[in-house]
Amino acid sequence: MFGIDRVDPRQGPQPSRRVRQFGSARDGLHEWRLQRLTAIALIPLSLYFAASVLSLATSDRKTAADWLAQPVPALLVILVVLVGITHALIGVRSVILDYVHTRTRLLAAELLFRAVAVILAGAGVLAVLKLFLGR
Repeated sequence: MFGIDRVDPRQGPQPSRRVRQFGSARDGLHEWRLQRLTAIALIPLSLYFAASVLSLATSDRKTAADWLAQPVPALLVILVVLVGITHALIGVRSVILDYVHTRTRLLAAELLFRAVAVILAGAGVLAVLKLFLGR
């Protein structure tokens, strides 16, 4: 019922073939810790980003571009982008692992979401760097 086919008194419970295919679950603790670490990092970063956006809401585009051309705001916005996408990728990956059961679909979904995350992270960092470098 829970991935156990038979119980041999000499060897103990044997995992079913379906469970054995997915390998070891030793990565779970690392992902859990990384998810919590990114969540904690996102709290001050998101508060800073929200406060900055609210303070710039009534200003013109030039003022916002000048603000993002400074090193500290540019660095913090890049961190918001990278940490936020990392946090989202870990969360989506755990949902995929819970609900996708076919190996081929699991691999395809994993590759798709990683590609989307890389593209979004690259686009976000490139946009900030473009404003920071003034081009």
